[in-house]
Amino acid sequence: MTPEEFRANFPALETWTWLDTPGAPPGATPVVTALRQALDDWSSGSFDWLDWDHAVDAARSDFARYIGVGPDTIASQTSLAEASTVAVRSTAPGTTIVVAEDEFRSVLFPAHHYHAATGTDLCVVARQPGSSRTAAIIDAIGPNTGLVMVSEVLTNDGELVDIEAICHAAHQYDALVYANLTQSLGVLRSDLARHPADIIAAHGYKWMLCPRGTTWLVADPARAELQPTVASWKTTRDAEHYFGGPYTESATMTRCNSSPAWISWIGARAALSLLSQISEDESRRHTLGLASDYTRRMRENGFRPLNNGAPSHIVVTAPPEYRRIDPAALRKAKVRATLTESGALRVGFHYFNTDTDVDHVIEAAASALVP
Repeated sequence: MTPEEFRANFPALETWTWLDTPGAPPGATPVVTALRQALDDWSSGSFDWLDWDHAVDAARSDFARYIGVGPDTIASQTSLAEASTVAVRSTAPGTTIVVAEDEFRSVLFPAHHYHAATGTDLCVVARQPGSSRTAAIIDAIGPNTGLVMVSEVLTNDGELVDIEAICHAAHQYDALVYANLTQSLGVLRSDLARHPADIIAAHGYKWMLCPRGTTWLVADPARAELQPTVASWKTTRDAEHYFGGPYTESATMTRCNSSPAWISWIGARAALSLLSQISEDESRRHTLGLASDYTRRMRENGFRPLNNGAPSHIVVTAPPEYRRIDPAALRKAKVRATLTESGALRVGFHYFNTDTDVDHVIEAAASALVP
């Protein structure tokens, strides 16, 4: 599927230059259609709740095919924070958790909470000015490290961390690596069969075009340390029984399942069907190319990129000195992007974005500058 063919699935792009996928994407027609059908069936009473419930397992199988791993290695969850909590509980006793100071809170806060609750050592890594997140994390890894928690891409600066280098450093000390791929899966990555991290999580509501409440946790089910945050009828060996009996935990990663929000998973199946038609290599080439061109031209216009590491499809730039961006002017120009708390402009390029989008946002950003 070409970018143009992919773009045709998003009616909002007829009105908006959409560069806010790091926050949330526009609705894709196949996904919205699936959700509307589910709501119509609910309203009419023609739905079968068992069919809705089985959509979760079907989506897990769809996701397994999409990322190139077996479905037994995947748990279906509701949030990134829940996946991070499962991961942090796998930390070996007497070892240290390593996490960046500016990490996304759904990764950072489970580490803080576990530290407070158990006394497990926590190394919160602060970067030196001008240094990359990759370098800071690697410098913090040592013989006592038990778990490294890291997002492959963060939206506060757009750095694409060198996950291979981080995993190499951690594995030298037999430490585990938990990688959050929420801001990279679906655009920079799809094949995870050779991903070096030990535990992987991704929430589907951004680049994977899913409704919120659709998160996947991927790991070897033989890891006995990975346990559910909440045991339920969805974490048992036989999930079709509802009452009584002893608790027999699933031998697969489904033991970490959450009780699902059914309709979200119906939408997830439609999103995965759409994404599976895109080549990972083509998506990476296309989006990184747009981001590179945008970064160069914004720098020429006096904007300062905040990324001190490897570039990604997400770009965050500070406006010229003594200037700020008027958000109302961006809206008037039909540009959807985010202004950070510090006033920097954050954009993200999906496969549906084009060179015309780059031209438009650069023109709009320049026009939106005020003293």
